[in-house]
Amino acid sequence: MLTVTVCAAQPARTNPFHGSAEHIDAGRATFRIYCSPCHGIRAAGGDGPDLTRGIYEAGDSDANLFNVISDGVPGSEMSAFGGRMNNNSIWRIVAYLRSVTQDEPPDIPGDASRGRQIYQGKGGCSSCHRIAGKGGRLGPDLSRAGRTLGLARLRESVIAPNENITSGFDKVTVVTTTDGTIQGRQINIDNFSAQLMDSQEQIHSYLREEVRSIESERTSLMPSYAAVLSASELDDLLAYLVSLRGE
Repeated sequence: MLTVTVCAAQPARTNPFHGSAEHIDAGRATFRIYCSPCHGIRAAGGDGPDLTRGIYEAGDSDANLFNVISDGVPGSEMSAFGGRMNNNSIWRIVAYLRSVTQDEPPDIPGDASRGRQIYQGKGGCSSCHRIAGKGGRLGPDLSRAGRTLGLARLRESVIAPNENITSGFDKVTVVTTTDGTIQGRQINIDNFSAQLMDSQEQIHSYLREEVRSIESERTSLMPSYAAVLSASELDDLLAYLVSLRGE
């Protein structure tokens, strides 16, 4: 008896939609649905890495990008999307990412060494943010800020923190039957309990029957530094943050 083995069709190794305006637009739309919650509406970074630099840990080829989107990254928050979209949709996302890749690295006029001093001193950033395991926990970990966030997103975060809040770090106000009103960032809120961290990094946990109301605000616990730092100090701080690669 002759046995015939039928192999599943493998995706092309080059992008059939590279440079096509029509498919780039389609890829942009798909990206915003599936990818922007982590990578930002313009792919410039958020909870996930900045994708506009054209530098990817898994490799820089179109085939590598396809594989990461399709299969995800084990041990990371990058999910596999191969079961949720077809190969053409993934290739369109790759085409979109290539279209927003910056040809040149951003010009950062500041001095990273002075920026580090501002981070630790005048800015008081280390009281809320951690780098390499040192610092506060109220704000996002910045150990990989230069890899995960673009320069524009970092600048916006410093001078207009309410514009694009990192998921899980918006302000929540809980009114309790025992401790009055507590403000901080949400740790977990479900049908049975509520946990939040206050500005002193104290964890508060309440059963639902102990909570009168919970209000989640789309505002950041971080203040704006627009009036705190001079233009040159802001450039120095950004130069330092961009240098943080987590390596």
